[in-house]
Amino acid sequence: MSENEPYSVSQLLVLLKQAVENEVGRVTVVGEIGSCKMASSGHVYFTIKDASAQLNCVLYRYQATTYRVQLHEGLRVELIGRATVWEGRGALQFVVDRVREAGVGSLQQQFEQMKQRLQAEGLFSAERKRPLPRYPESIGLITSPTGAVIQDMRHRLAQRAPWIRAYLLPVQVQGQGAEHGLARALQMWSEPARHGLPPVDFVILARGGGSLEDLWCFNEEVLARAIAACSVPVVSAVGHETDFSIADFVADLRAPTPTAAIELTTPDAATLEQMLGHRELALRNQAARALETAQLRLLAMERTKLRHPLELLAPFSQRLDELHEQLRDSCNQRMLQAEHTLALHGARLQPGRLNAVVEGARERLQAALQALRGSARSRVEQWRADLRVREEQLAAASPAHALKRGFALVRTADGKLLRRAQDAPAGTKLRINLSEGELVARAEEQRS
Repeated sequence: MSENEPYSVSQLLVLLKQAVENEVGRVTVVGEIGSCKMASSGHVYFTIKDASAQLNCVLYRYQATTYRVQLHEGLRVELIGRATVWEGRGALQFVVDRVREAGVGSLQQQFEQMKQRLQAEGLFSAERKRPLPRYPESIGLITSPTGAVIQDMRHRLAQRAPWIRAYLLPVQVQGQGAEHGLARALQMWSEPARHGLPPVDFVILARGGGSLEDLWCFNEEVLARAIAACSVPVVSAVGHETDFSIADFVADLRAPTPTAAIELTTPDAATLEQMLGHRELALRNQAARALETAQLRLLAMERTKLRHPLELLAPFSQRLDELHEQLRDSCNQRMLQAEHTLALHGARLQPGRLNAVVEGARERLQAALQALRGSARSRVEQWRADLRVREEQLAAASPAHALKRGFALVRTADGKLLRRAQDAPAGTKLRINLSEGELVARAEEQRS
């Protein structure tokens, strides 16, 4: 075709497709998976990216079933395939033939590192999480003013608790710098009067679902510390039920979705109405029973034909008078007893009485001392007499006493005492102890 002849869109895309496929051919590319979804057809559509660019990819069903790699956001992969142009949208696309896991992507690594560091500081601790009021009066919403999220939350709040006031503080919830706007909104509601905001019972950080990149502002440290420093409880309602962010871990309550945040933090009007109905019925029944009881009592009093209602108190008043008299008599009796006892003690404590008591005690003490001394002398004399008897008995049993009467002790040369003649054969040297002195002899013969 000549330069002046225009191309149709289809013709140009065919040329671009041929150029890309012929020029690039089959290549290997490494990157981190961004958004990722599986179609009902079984094909997997995802993007891979690096620090400055991203590429649309497709893994067809017949290829996807041959690999066990579970593709998800943040996964770093190595892809083998061919680049082409999809004519239906005029978009560059990489058709994947083979896929292999290449490690965790940089964003996922940052997420895990941030999570571990803040958890070590105690920002995720259950002890620092604050309870939410059971019946709130006002709620602060921090989210985008446009889109389905804010409309869904308002609609759900109107269904459940239309009396609760909801205030929107619009912010950017995606893109570069969004985390600073979110943190600033939390700081403003920490001091609402200073910034011209109404006070609220708690605030909800809300955003719909998206890729890891779309939700990344909720993983920034500046927002995590703003949540921890907020003066009112914070509810994190970011993404879908399977999405988790750093904000979820720091917040006082994590809701799986924005509408679920409304359901978790507000009472249900229908449930409250039913509960109030039950309580109203119970109160009515209780009041009816109380009224019936009062009517029966009134009827009973009418039948007694009392001249005055105070006559009902007459028996009790009379009994009170009797008790008063008894108490007065008892007090008087106790006073008389106390005075008598005091008089007796006073008489005992008179000086003359005390001197007589002391003198009697002194005489009894002197008599006891004399008796003790006499008993001691008598006991010592008795011990001395017993000792003399024991000495005489001991002297009579002593061997020296027997020697004085003419007996002798016969021992062998080695000092062994002889009791039988046969223990000293002829020629045995003997030592004979007398009352006075010692003899040395020798045995000559034995006689029976």
